[in-house]
Order: sequence, then C-alpha cells, then structure tokens
Amino acid sequence: MRHVVECAWKSLHKHGEELCGDSVIVRSGADSFVAVLSDGLGSGVKANILSTLTAEIAAHLFDAGSSVEDVMQTLLETLPECSVRKLAYATFAVLTVKNGCEASLVEFDSPPLILVRDHALFDLPVEMREVNGRMIREARFDLLKNDCMVMISDGYEHAGLGGIYRLGWGWENIALAVQRFVNTGVDAFKLTQALSRTCLKLYDDKPGDDSTVISMRVRPAVSVSILTGPPANKDLDAFAVSRLEAAEGPKIICGGSTSQMAARVLGEELQVDWIPPKKRTGDAPGKKKGSPPTARLKGMDLVTEGILTLGQTVELLHQAQSVDDLPRDADAATRLARYLLAADDILLIVGSAINPNQVADIIRGESMRMVYIRELVQDLKQRNKQVTIEKI
Repeated sequence: MRHVVECAWKSLHKHGEELCGDSVIVRSGADSFVAVLSDGLGSGVKANILSTLTAEIAAHLFDAGSSVEDVMQTLLETLPECSVRKLAYATFAVLTVKNGCEASLVEFDSPPLILVRDHALFDLPVEMREVNGRMIREARFDLLKNDCMVMISDGYEHAGLGGIYRLGWGWENIALAVQRFVNTGVDAFKLTQALSRTCLKLYDDKPGDDSTVISMRVRPAVSVSILTGPPANKDLDAFAVSRLEAAEGPKIICGGSTSQMAARVLGEELQVDWIPPKKRTGDAPGKKKGSPPTARLKGMDLVTEGILTLGQTVELLHQAQSVDDLPRDADAATRLARYLLAADDILLIVGSAINPNQVADIIRGESMRMVYIRELVQDLKQRNKQVTIEKI
C-alpha cells in the first residue's frame, strides 16, 4: 500500500508586521514529498523576500537532484552574508521523502527536526559537515507508518522568553510538547493547531518573532472514486459502472441521471431520501440555498444530485483548509467535501454526455458539470492531492 506524508503548517507574524519573515514550500507527488522552511534575517518585508528566495531556490534545486554543495553555493552567490552581523541572510531546513519512507534531511542554522516514533522521541542519525564555509546538518533515515515529524523556526524556541520560560520555550520543551500532543492521537492538522495556539499563548498573543511550524505524519494513502455524468455513448454505461466498482476506496455517484443509470446496470433499487433541503450551517441569513437530497444504492457509499451538489462542494472547499473546517451538517455537499478533503488519491470518472434540453451546454459544447469539475480539480491539486480524470 502506498504511504503518504500528511502535512499542515501555520505561521505567526511578528507583532506589528504585515508580512511573515518565514517562508514554507510543500510539494507532493505520487511518490515524492518535499517540505522547506526558511527563516529570513530580521522581520517584515525584507525577511519575507529573503526567506522566499531561499525556500524557492532550495526546493527547486533539491527537487532537481542537486547536491548540498551546489545548493549552498547557489544560495551563497544569491544571498551573501550580512556585512554588519556576519550572519546568513536566511536559514533553511529541507526534508525530502521518496516512496513514503526514504527520508533525506538538510538543515542550515535552523532548529533540528523533531521525530516521534512509537510514542517516543527518536534521535535522528545526524551528521555535521562543512559545506562552502557553512556548517550543515544532514540525515538519511527510513520512515515508518505513524511517524510524526515537526519543523519549527526559531521563533518557537524564543516563545515565553522572560515569562513562563526564562530562556524561552526551547527545543527540548517543544519536543516534549510535540510528543505529548502526538500521543493523544492527533493528525497533522490538529498537531499544528495545538502547537500554534501554545506558541501564541506563550507570546501573550503578541509574537516577538516570526514563528512557523510544519507538522507531518506518515500514513497509508486514502483513495476515493467518483462517477459523475452518463457516457455520451449509452453502450458504455455498463463499462462506466464497472470502472467505479473496480476502483479503490469509497465509491460515490454524483448525478440524478448517473445514479439511475447505475441502478439499471446493477439491477438494484435506487432509494431517494426525500428529505426537504435544509440550509447549511454558515449560510447567510435569508439565503435559501440548500443541498439536494441524497439517495441510497447498494454498493455505493454516497449518491447525490449532480451539478448543484458539485457547485456547492466547490464553495465549501474554497472555505475550508481541512475536514475540521467543514460544517457539521450531513447534507450531500458537505459529505462529498468531507470525502474529498480526507482523500489523497481521487479518481473522477466523468461521463461526457450533453443534456439536449440545456441550451447553454449545447452552446459551450460541454456540460456545466465539466465547469465545476475543472474548479474542483484545481482546488484539489493545490492541496497536493493526486487527481485522475477518466472521461467516458
């Protein structure tokens, strides 16, 4: 089974600054993952520009297979040291993971990566070496299922300075806090929220430095498969349904005509839950929009109406960062959004039939369904989810 690195991050701006001096880049593919955290010298606009350049250069070069020496040389040539303080303009930490388990870590002047394995803090096999006059920490190690990792900028270490912690929160205390949070069973999103709330509280809601956390957890990939729209050629109806049946993960049908087609092919009864649509939690006062009713079909995990549900799902995704941000409603759009946000691999089986009664579809040459599908795919890919579209 394919494993993925679940990831979430959050930055706190230094109090009084509009921009954060820390920069984060997270990219993931079918068999690769990279997370970069860079901390620019100082704060504000200058620090933001420097950390952004550093993160972009490091991410691009490491992703292209460049050596640590080449990356450091490029950074030194692009961002020379501060002539006054004799410090690098930006620090960085880069974690790359291949095939969900082969990890490589490079750190320059940044707090060490925290790894929790089997409920305990794990000592990484770190090596120190000098590269182009700068000391670099490197580590290569294998990741295991349920391993949790945390990257922080030094703003976290300084939190609570002169208050609860005389010398600041400090790496050791942060690592213990990560261990305690992980042992409660939190995912990457909740771990990030917990650490960020604690850091902000230690700063008395006025961060004295830019503070960033990236939380990561290794887990099996989650799949979901969706059939929406009948094929243009009715002879392919059975093939479309069989493709959904053979796909991995929960199976979802979006579309009234599609669900009737599937029921006919499967020889099963389609049972529509005729419950009057209700306003979703968070809908504006006076807004009459409600999600259409769902239906039940043997072998399917969710059966919904098509275009309206897809459109409402797109709206929900635009407003949510994770599953926890969704309303607690059980309507069709919210349930569909919940499946999509929880998934890593998403298969969309899209029928290309055009409704002859929809003039706009005929003029466009494609169904309104495809318009929403494109928006949906764009949003999901921005979340680093692997999306496959099969048109029938």
